[in-house]
Amino acid sequence: MYGGVCDAWNFTSSSELLPDWYSEVLAGGKFTDVLMFGDCRPIHRPVHAVAKQAGVAVRVFEEGYVRPNWLTFEQHGVNGRSLLPRDPAWYLEHRADIPASAPGRETGYNLRERAFHDIRYRLANALYAFRFPHYRSHRPQNGFVEYAGLASRALKSRWQHRHADEVTRELLESRLPYYLFPLQLNSDTQIVVHSEFDGVRHAIEQVMRSFASHAPIGNCLVIKNHPLDTGLIDYRRYAQSLARELDIENRLRFIDAGHLPTLLDHALGVVLVNSTVGLSALHHRRPLIALGDAIYDIPGLTWQQGLHSFWSEAEPPDMALYQAFLDYVIHHTQINGDFYTRRGIAMAVSETVRRLEASRV
Repeated sequence: MYGGVCDAWNFTSSSELLPDWYSEVLAGGKFTDVLMFGDCRPIHRPVHAVAKQAGVAVRVFEEGYVRPNWLTFEQHGVNGRSLLPRDPAWYLEHRADIPASAPGRETGYNLRERAFHDIRYRLANALYAFRFPHYRSHRPQNGFVEYAGLASRALKSRWQHRHADEVTRELLESRLPYYLFPLQLNSDTQIVVHSEFDGVRHAIEQVMRSFASHAPIGNCLVIKNHPLDTGLIDYRRYAQSLARELDIENRLRFIDAGHLPTLLDHALGVVLVNSTVGLSALHHRRPLIALGDAIYDIPGLTWQQGLHSFWSEAEPPDMALYQAFLDYVIHHTQINGDFYTRRGIAMAVSETVRRLEASRV
């Protein structure tokens, strides 16, 4: 469906034969780069070693570190595999060499376009399954099961937004001090590969137990579900059940929607695994702790002394360091565009080609 008229190879054998097939394809010396979307799926993992041996550069696309209007394009890997420096002094020492980042042009991205491509992808998987009998999706659930979950969540959308608005109003009008904990998708490689957690529930448990034992009594914890969560795992029920066990029912707020900038503006701090919300939290000058491997988990940007002390001792980020870091990330790893809209794709392709050609000079 997306192949167009370009030359392509269809690999139809078992995954155990992928490394040898990659070696055969890359051994001819015809290729300078391997381009991938993501770098941790089963079909991606064998590429890294094979490409290195063949002297071929690996470049990886991913959703943008900076949102919206940006996508990520890095050599070697993204997220936990990124080669971005983790030393704060490096960014400050090279500040003069880092151009100021310009705001990205609007791409027209919207969830309707994304949903269209997701449905198209699922249909292709179903229609062409007979041609690729050994293919296994990286997604843990059948697409139709996920759609059923999303449909159920969509039916509750009006209530979820109304409830989130009520909770936000309560927090602001009563001036309740709170920490924000935005959730991620359970199947995201950021959770599965780049964190110590075996799932989102594991992260919820660790955060809530620490909060119950170490956060000041008058403070609340606001857990915000991911907007694209399928609803197949009832995190609300799980969190509320754990809150009863920990005797913090009156200190927990769970929301499935809500205006993130407003919630960030008024939070005492933000705790997360390694979500891109971390960069938004830094933009809003909020104290931040990352419990997984994150590109922004750098001394001076995030709390480094552990979760238990975060609740009462965390400090705001160093904004000079943040700006130097952000400018470098945008200049070296971000492309203005998206993966779903005609305009966004055209913008991304144009800049990707320019960077690939520049790397050959």
